[in-house]
Amino acid sequence: MIRWSLPMGWSFMAGRALPRETTQTVLAGQLRDALVRLNPDVIGGFDLDAVVGEIAGTVNAVEGGLVRANEQVLRLLRGRKEFRDADGVWHALKVIDLEHPAANTLVVSDEVTITVPGKTSRRFDLVYWVNGLPLVVVEVKSPTAKSGWADAAREINDVYVTEYPWFFTPNVFAVASDGLKLRFGAAGAPTNLWQPFRSTADDENLAGQADVQRSVELLLNPATVLDMLANFVLFDTAGGGVDKKYLPRYPQMEAAHLIHQRVLAAGSKGLIWHHQGSGKTLLMVFAASLLLADTRTDSPTIILLSDRTQLVRQTSGVFTSAMGDAYFHQPATSAELRALLADDVRGVISTTVHKFADAGKNLSTRDNVIVLVDEAHRTQSARSKSLAGQMRAALPHAKFFGMTGTPVRNLATDTFALFGEESDPGRVLHRYSVSRSLLDEATVPVMLEPHPVAFEINDQALQAEFDQFADDFDLDDPERETLSRKFGRLTSVFANPNRVRAVCQHIVDHYLAGAYRNGLKAQIVAFNRELAVAYTDKINELLAGFEASQVLAEVGKHDRITAEVNISVSDSKDEDPDMRPFRLSEAEEEEQKRRFLAPDDPLCFLVVTAKLMTGFDAPNEGVLYLDKPLKAHTLFQTITRPNRTWVSPTGFVKTAGVVVDYIGLAEEVQRAVTDPTAKGAGKGGGFVTDLFELVAEFRTTFARIEDLLVDVDGLDLTVHGYESVRAINVFLDANPGAAEVFSKDYRYLARLYPLINTDKRITKYRDGFGLFGSVYTTLFKKSSDEERKERLAELGPMVLEIINAHVHSFSVVASQEEPLVLDAQGIAILKELLALVRPKPDKDDGEDKKPPSAAEILDHIKAALDKGVDPGSAKYTALAERIKQLRDRIIQNAQDALEFLSEALRVARAIVDAEKHPDEAVVVLDDDHVGVLSRIIHDHAPPGFTVTERNLAEEIDQVVTHTLARSWDNADARNRGVRRATAQVFRRYAMKPVGEPYDSTVAYIEAHYLVD
Repeated sequence: MIRWSLPMGWSFMAGRALPRETTQTVLAGQLRDALVRLNPDVIGGFDLDAVVGEIAGTVNAVEGGLVRANEQVLRLLRGRKEFRDADGVWHALKVIDLEHPAANTLVVSDEVTITVPGKTSRRFDLVYWVNGLPLVVVEVKSPTAKSGWADAAREINDVYVTEYPWFFTPNVFAVASDGLKLRFGAAGAPTNLWQPFRSTADDENLAGQADVQRSVELLLNPATVLDMLANFVLFDTAGGGVDKKYLPRYPQMEAAHLIHQRVLAAGSKGLIWHHQGSGKTLLMVFAASLLLADTRTDSPTIILLSDRTQLVRQTSGVFTSAMGDAYFHQPATSAELRALLADDVRGVISTTVHKFADAGKNLSTRDNVIVLVDEAHRTQSARSKSLAGQMRAALPHAKFFGMTGTPVRNLATDTFALFGEESDPGRVLHRYSVSRSLLDEATVPVMLEPHPVAFEINDQALQAEFDQFADDFDLDDPERETLSRKFGRLTSVFANPNRVRAVCQHIVDHYLAGAYRNGLKAQIVAFNRELAVAYTDKINELLAGFEASQVLAEVGKHDRITAEVNISVSDSKDEDPDMRPFRLSEAEEEEQKRRFLAPDDPLCFLVVTAKLMTGFDAPNEGVLYLDKPLKAHTLFQTITRPNRTWVSPTGFVKTAGVVVDYIGLAEEVQRAVTDPTAKGAGKGGGFVTDLFELVAEFRTTFARIEDLLVDVDGLDLTVHGYESVRAINVFLDANPGAAEVFSKDYRYLARLYPLINTDKRITKYRDGFGLFGSVYTTLFKKSSDEERKERLAELGPMVLEIINAHVHSFSVVASQEEPLVLDAQGIAILKELLALVRPKPDKDDGEDKKPPSAAEILDHIKAALDKGVDPGSAKYTALAERIKQLRDRIIQNAQDALEFLSEALRVARAIVDAEKHPDEAVVVLDDDHVGVLSRIIHDHAPPGFTVTERNLAEEIDQVVTHTLARSWDNADARNRGVRRATAQVFRRYAMKPVGEPYDSTVAYIEAHYLVD
């Protein structure tokens, strides 16, 4: 990375050679020189040392949190902080030349150490300094190491930012890379918000180190770093929520600059075509900020235009939170909008296109009125009488830029002609394609799952004629809905109670089997308002039923979940009285959406017919149930609802969205996602995937694992016994290459499974999939907690439930149990145990200050055995002999693992019982929560003792911990609880809870408790 950085203007200086103490954040000498160089006219009147000291003090202050401190320091770096000279005059001093990167001192350093007394020293892999200020911190991992870029990002967030936040107050962004992938993000931001930095002009297939090198050349170019600092870092610290720092995606930067340049070149329009869900609202904010900040635009009026009130609120919210509400206007009425334009107001106006109705001509004839149109394919028509036509008549010399993910080209509307310059390739100023969005993981693919509801109707020709009529006259959804009610037979089919019941039952069953278990929520699109209400009632009825309650109890997140309706209901006297109860105020609708977006809230379904199908950004929406005929751009926007990226609070990563289609819209979907500028048909660049394709991929991958395990003797994938898992583990332990292939293929199966698990063709694979899952978890049992979390988070809670329902229940993340604190009695008993293996201290030595741990006890036992020392205790000698015999037998035979486990349990019980009074309780655990049994296994297990048996031993010791942590009414209740917990462990390992080693297990566990 250093080598790639040097040609761009960075100078290399080793971290140890930097002119700084390791406690310092700022390179004071370089900062001092820059102040002199960049402020020649006024700097003579300042005490330079005082200015440098004041800047260093601002940098080192983190009161109010890192985001607020970062905002204040970046304001200083942008030259907006004033300093007082010797004469008492205030001047805004330039700290960095943002327009001329080469005018600054640019240094990249490796191994930069930071330390303060009382803290652990830390060392940043790379730091990029501008005029002595650390603007970028980079953490890298080796491409050959197990850890990846996400580990590097977590290291920045969880270690560096946590321990040394003041080093990050000047930070523009942080970078994490493993040599194969590179991601950048705001320091401290969750890793799912870190993103790649590429160029839409480059080959989409660029990958590996070539991709990383290109990212470095683009992102760490001094011009990019300073451009981002000056124009693209926005903050939301207005209160009312968590402070946020917004960084741009690379397509947003590219498009915002192109809009800015087109305006400066006196261009009149431009079409921005970015895939749905990739951040067009924030793009409008970035573009507006660039235009407002440039004096060459001569104080423009920027109109942020939407066609839906909720989109206005969304855009306005992002703008005001990020940039403040100065010069920001949101007219409540058409008259107020006309007044603003007639008064020649400058700044930003956020409004809907509907407020331009009857606006008249020439409201504003200035040519620096810039209209940024969100969802530009809707209501934007060339017809003079349309709303868009009236707007253009009111603003005859304005510049129009359309933002859309679905440009339309038909008889009524041509988005390309309306917004596109002829000189732009394909009449598109900037394009961010579906395929790029998916490769960048800015959005996730959508899977189409057809479940058409069969019925007979002869109105297809009539419906087609109506659709053509509606398209010709550019009718919006409410208008189509009103007219479609005239098709009585079609409405009656949808409203048939049997059909409503069948569709709603399928929705509930499908949702509870998949999306709900992963924490995702659902949206339902019904044919009309009446059916939206009917579906809501029926779904809530089904959710209150026994079957749904069983699933909720199994998952354990909610006692009850619900559906709510969101439909357009007017307050006019002509409104249907039956609909009036469902009218939501603006505040009520916002509260409903907030609850839907909250992962733990029981509101899991939103039922709509026209509202919230477009412009509603809900990343946690995993599935959309579509039961309404839709066409073209409306269909496209609706099916993109589930394509937002999301990571649940439990770590589940959403890898795809699902659209369940009850209408049979597959062909219409393919037409809706086809690129209208491409030659020949396309399938949306991989955006929409058919369920059948995923089922085929699952079967192929499953078969590949079967072939891999063909040499495992006697393996039957339908038998889930302990022996099956153990046999596969033995095979994979002996074949590391096979283990790697198995892990990769299983992870792919696990990603597919939540998407297709409701398909009947997968049923026969369920048992084998559960067995593979059990094997997979054992492979990573010996990995670090972080590795296990990272790999197993890919599986999601639902897949883990499938695993847990079969054969074994291996722990897949670090235990969340609180450390068990022993009381005075327990500590006294531990001391007595220690006295068996260590002489008591002399009186002069004083009392032991720290109670001994089980690790110390067992270490002394082991040391005594190895040295042949007799501590002088008959009871100890007997125990030592037992352990010695056990080890000797293993060395001689090294065979049956369960027989060894049984003997180990008996020895462990004897150790716990040693010198223990019958009316006293003790648990022997060390600081790592390793019990006596686990310690014996660790020290003495034979080579043939697989990870499966080790896991069983660990779970037995966990029963001790969990049972002791509970309060019991009496000893009988406790002992019954012990036996139940032990039996559950044995059943999960497909072992009978009778005989050996079950009896020895119960005896060992009970040895930790009071004996009544």
